[in-house]
Amino acid sequence: MSTSEQRDILDELFRGDKNMSSVPGLEELDALIHSCMAPRTARPQEKKNLLPLKPKNVSNRKKSTHYLREDVFEGLTQAKQILMRLLPEGAKNRASKSNLVNCAVNKLLQEIEDKGADSPMLKAILGKKE
Repeated sequence: MSTSEQRDILDELFRGDKNMSSVPGLEELDALIHSCMAPRTARPQEKKNLLPLKPKNVSNRKKSTHYLREDVFEGLTQAKQILMRLLPEGAKNRASKSNLVNCAVNKLLQEIEDKGADSPMLKAILGKKE
């Protein structure tokens, strides 16, 4: 087939030409594309409240490294020590740095969910003055 006789198959596909039955392998290509696509669900989208984070079992924890300013790290350590003194004997294991960070993140997420862009914490993070 010379260049003057060649068809622009993609153009015909995008235009939705119904006369595409003469293209070899088109049915197989269409079947392959549809088999790779994720099925679409017809259910309406519900507003899910993802915040605050739901408490999960210990087995669902993931280890993560985050870099804190020195003063923030010292504050976290100090908060843990204060809680260890305040909590009763059976609850001292709840004063871990991980639990303190989890609690702080949950509070931040709850405030953002409740107050949105008017959240004082969000404004502080963005550096806006109230």
